Amino acid sequence: MLISIITPSYNQAAYIEETIRSVLDQDDANVEYLIMDGGSTDGTLDILRQIHDPRFTWISEADRGQTDAINKGMRRAKGDILAWLNSDDAYLPGTLRTIAAHFTEHPDSHFAYGDAIAIDERGREYGIRTHVRQVNADLLINECDYIVQPASFWRASLWRAMGELDDSLRYSMDYDYWMRVAKRYPLDYLPIVFARERLYANAKTFKGAIPRLEEIAMVAKRHGGAGLPRAYAAEAAAAYTRRGMGELAHGQIASTRKDFRRAVKLRPSPIRFLKFFGTTMLLGSGGIPRVWLWLNQRRQGRKQGVYLPEQ
Repeated sequence: MLISIITPSYNQAAYIEETIRSVLDQDDANVEYLIMDGGSTDGTLDILRQIHDPRFTWISEADRGQTDAINKGMRRAKGDILAWLNSDDAYLPGTLRTIAAHFTEHPDSHFAYGDAIAIDERGREYGIRTHVRQVNADLLINECDYIVQPASFWRASLWRAMGELDDSLRYSMDYDYWMRVAKRYPLDYLPIVFARERLYANAKTFKGAIPRLEEIAMVAKRHGGAGLPRAYAAEAAAAYTRRGMGELAHGQIASTRKDFRRAVKLRPSPIRFLKFFGTTMLLGSGGIPRVWLWLNQRRQGRKQGVYLPEQ
């Protein structure tokens, strides 16, 4: 069973070699690996040129962003199983062997996902992502994105049936895809640690701030939800409050009232709101991953992960 992994890349020289090695060093896995680079100028291409492996292909050319790069890679993929791995994340040893075995042994399974370890920009670990759980479409649309993207895999037949990622989305193309899939297929949660997911200030997720949260709300509504899923209320309320205070300082009264009303309407947990608000006031939007990592570390007692043997 051939597994095709796509990595979208743009100026990630600091991390991409670790990402590549985590794929090519997988034991006993039939893998095809494609890097779709958007024209990096930071030394990424020097790293790619040094890798000589028949399973490895890379292309560097201008694209329309991450989603476009993933879609282009998927069009080239020949595998029976598909996934993408961002250029700052990594697989754990044994991941692809275990995924191949799952889909071989469960012919009715079309989409499977597992657990991931949260890491920061320096690679320090903050435990297994505690929010991951078995989900359905309703939970994804109304509560939270309970799936960690680097630990998710699906059959090529599912991709062909569902169509490509929506390249009009900048931040939530994966979340939107999970919702689309969940309406038609069961999502199989395997409580196994498959990946290392990097959470840090320069990641696109955290640079997005309010635009990211508003896009999530739009995607949830697209799939029948009422708006922003509940798990994001505190983060969004803190972001609107912080922006409103900035508007107030510049005499923009109407905009201030609008943002304050948005924050109140979300009815966030007071404690979670204060954590996000306090951190962003001190560190800006770059403090959000620190909150996520801290909360994840605090909750570790709730999550017992299964690690794959390396051999």
